[in-house]
Amino acid sequence: MKRIFGLLLVIAVVIGIVPYAGSVGAPPLPPGLSADDWIPIGDTAGFVVTQGDSQMGSARSMGVVKGYFVIRRGNYWFRIDSAPDLGIHPATLK
Repeated sequence: MKRIFGLLLVIAVVIGIVPYAGSVGAPPLPPGLSADDWIPIGDTAGFVVTQGDSQMGSARSMGVVKGYFVIRRGNYWFRIDSAPDLGIHPATLK
């Protein structure tokens, strides 16, 4: 009987500690994001999944996501843009 009680006590302690241990050291989310749209890539970087247009639901089912990268420097998050700024570019004549 003592063994069963001891085993149940150990199981209860493990069940109580595991979720706490998993949350220790988890990097904080950038402000204004939900956990569903955040993919951490370590303590100082991550990928933000954007919802996009109405086709995004079908794109996610195909394994395609749209989004952007962010990095953290100190207490601030910075967005990393990989596309050039949109603008007017003169056409070249040939």
